[in-house]
Amino acid sequence: MRKGKDMDYSSLWDVRIFLDLFLGGIGVGIFLFMAFGYGERDARRLSTLRIGAIASLALVGAGALCLVSELGRPFGILSTVTGFNATSVTSWGGVLQVAFLLVDAALCAMLFVRKGALLDGVAFKVVGAAGVGFAALVLAYHGLVLNSVGRGLWADALIIPLFMTSSVLAGGAAAAAIGRLAGADASAGEAKFVSASSLAVAVLMLAFGFTVAPAGADAAFCYDVMMAQSGMVWWLVAFGVGAVVPLVLSVVALAKPRAQGTALFLVIAVCALAGSFACKFLLASTAQILIG
Repeated sequence: MRKGKDMDYSSLWDVRIFLDLFLGGIGVGIFLFMAFGYGERDARRLSTLRIGAIASLALVGAGALCLVSELGRPFGILSTVTGFNATSVTSWGGVLQVAFLLVDAALCAMLFVRKGALLDGVAFKVVGAAGVGFAALVLAYHGLVLNSVGRGLWADALIIPLFMTSSVLAGGAAAAAIGRLAGADASAGEAKFVSASSLAVAVLMLAFGFTVAPAGADAAFCYDVMMAQSGMVWWLVAFGVGAVVPLVLSVVALAKPRAQGTALFLVIAVCALAGSFACKFLLASTAQILIG
C-alpha cells in the first residue's frame, strides 16, 4: 500500500513560488481587465486606470521579489540574476515579470504625466499592447512553472489553464471592485468578463479530477490525499466561494443592471480572491507530498 507524508507547508520553494503565483496572478489579471474591460475611450475612467496600473505594478513586483529574493535572503537576488538558466521556467519567469514591470511602469508614468486624449494616443496604444503581450506570457509562466517540474499533481496538464484562468478571475474581480470604488460608471463588459472567467474556472476545476489518472499514478495518489485532507476546502472555498458565487453574482448583474453596485462587486472580488488563494495553495502544497 502506498503511503505519503503530510503536506509540508513550510517548504521555502513552495511558499515563494506560491506567493509569486498568487500576487503576480492578481496583478496580471488586473492589468488584462483594465486593457480589455476598459477599452472605451472615456476620460472618466482615467482615475480607475491609474489605480489599476499602480495595483498591478505593486502586486506583480511583490510576487517577483518573493521569487528572486528567496523570502528574506536579499543576496539571493544577485545569485538569481547571475545564475540565469536558459532551460529553467523559473528563470524565464523572472525575466518576463521584470519586462512586464517595466512596461507597466511606463504606462503608469504616461497615465500620470500625459494629459488630453491620452487613451487615443499612438504611444499609449503601443505600450499597452506590449503590456498585454508580456502579461499573457507571465500568465503562461504561472501555468508552466509547476507543470514543468512534472512532480505528482503538477503533472496534470489542466493545472496550466486552471492557474491562468484563476489569475484572470481574481485580478478581473479585483479590478471591477476598484472601478466601483473609484466611481467609474458600471459597464456590462465588467460583468461579462467576470462571468466568463468564473465559468472557465468552475469547468476546469470540475474536469481536474478526471484528468489526474492520465497524468500518472503519483498524480492520482496526490489528488486522493488532497481530497482526503482538504477536500472540503477545495470544493467549498476554491470551487464554491471562488468560482460559483462570482458566476452567480455576475449573471445577476447582467440580468439586473441596477444591481451592479459597489457592494456586489466587492463581494465578487473577495470571493474570487479567496478562491484563487485556496486553489493555488492546495495545488502547490499537495504536490510537495513525498510518496514512499
